[in-house]
Amino acid sequence: MYELIALKELSSNENGSTHEFEAIQSEGYLLATRKAGTLSGNHYHKGDSLAKNPESLVLVQGKVKLSVKSLETGDKEERVIESPIIIRIKPKVLHSLEALTDIIFLEFNSLDEHKADTYYPT
Repeated sequence: MYELIALKELSSNENGSTHEFEAIQSEGYLLATRKAGTLSGNHYHKGDSLAKNPESLVLVQGKVKLSVKSLETGDKEERVIESPIIIRIKPKVLHSLEALTDIIFLEFNSLDEHKADTYYPT
């Protein structure tokens, strides 16, 4: 339903850390911030857009609870995830992120791509 990909830590010291990850193709990018206690998503993608097949986002800062449910099998899972990490969500998976702390994440899609392939449960 989803995949977590660790970012390669290149260095870390008292000033902070530097991480590396492979390029993710996209027509655009969205940088989002959310306050602790807020919910994002609660939708799914059919995978019609390449940017949503799978959907990729980098949790840059913070901690979230990821909730997923396969629309095909009904399987469900919840998991607490801490930054920095890449989250990849497959098509036809209902998903939401609950910000457990203030968070920053980067989505690898334009707003138009997002709108064209985002559906809400009925």
